Amino acid sequence: MATVSAFTEKNLNAQGFDYLDQEAKARYALPLRFTPAVCIILLSIGLALQSPVWLALLVPIGLSGALLPRGMVIDVLYNVGVRHLFGAPKLPPTPAPRRFSYLISTTLTAGAALSFQFGLPVLGFVLGGAVIVGATILATTLWCLGSWIYWKIFGGGGAPSARSRRLSSILRIIQMSPNSSSTEKAMAGENHR
Repeated sequence: MATVSAFTEKNLNAQGFDYLDQEAKARYALPLRFTPAVCIILLSIGLALQSPVWLALLVPIGLSGALLPRGMVIDVLYNVGVRHLFGAPKLPPTPAPRRFSYLISTTLTAGAALSFQFGLPVLGFVLGGAVIVGATILATTLWCLGSWIYWKIFGGGGAPSARSRRLSSILRIIQMSPNSSSTEKAMAGENHR
């Protein structure tokens, strides 16, 4: 049976993947690095071009990850195509702490886009650079700054067993909207018992 290091397990648990067993964590440890790695590339292009349009186009991608546990555009591309090239497993639904991280990254990316649009390139580089630094740490170590912030705000101090339901409830309400698929609705009930 494959296992992960205690460090990797702690990092995955803090992102909300504490429901996975050791073997599943070992299977997902590498694939869960795909989305932040792609984000690093896309954001780097936007910052290099100092393009508010390019960066603004990334905002809906990040927002999809913040609002939809199975709907992050990059995760969907991975699940539908990329994983088949490597015989890798389908990514699990994105838990609330990791979705909160996407929300932070999306906000900073929108701020970077607006900064470049309004002639504040230094601020744009700082905001976009912060996302790149966070995504790089996530892609290389699976430690997620956004998940750490989630636990500081919503309780538990990073201990998934002491989870607060505040943000999860908000995200569940969004998922339960009439526009949500029945799969998302069922998953929302499944993840919050």
